[in-house]
Amino acid sequence: MKIFDQGLYHIYNRGNNHQPLFFNEQGYILFIELCLKYIAPRCHILAWCLMPNHFHFLVEINEKSLERVIWGGNQMPSITNGFQLLQSNYAKIINNRENRSGSLFQQKTKAKLLETIGSALTTFWYIHQNPVKSGLVKNIQDWEYSSYKEYSGLRSERLSNVDLGKSIFDLSAFNFENGNNAELHENDLEGIF
Repeated sequence: MKIFDQGLYHIYNRGNNHQPLFFNEQGYILFIELCLKYIAPRCHILAWCLMPNHFHFLVEINEKSLERVIWGGNQMPSITNGFQLLQSNYAKIINNRENRSGSLFQQKTKAKLLETIGSALTTFWYIHQNPVKSGLVKNIQDWEYSSYKEYSGLRSERLSNVDLGKSIFDLSAFNFENGNNAELHENDLEGIF
């Protein structure tokens, strides 16, 4: 994962060979708990969504995120180390629980610097709409494993810095609902991956 500068980033990865990452509700909950431990202290999470075979985060990278750490003999930004720890610890636990072995995640987690507030806001909407677009649920509020419920007030905050997200994107309740219901077109998504 290549992160060199402060800013807003879309960070995402998927299961190795497109395989599932989450086999049951306990897997989703475990991943969220590990995010609280390894990711939330290193950056501001603005939006997130866990899908059966991939995940998305919209994060604000700051000075703390970029502090250099050494892990496995390699020097890297703290946020890179956080995602490595998240994925390796999750994979170890799931491999043990599911009686499986080998890689769970695709080898390289992707990080895209979002150059404009517009592309960051598109990423925000995309992340929340992903379960509906993928046919997992009909209504966006029915997906349990995203930051949608944190922003809509249907669940108390866990991972997301909702106040910061509302400030950055100038979100009112009206803007939030309208944006999540707006259709995103292919050309809207060009700058977010």
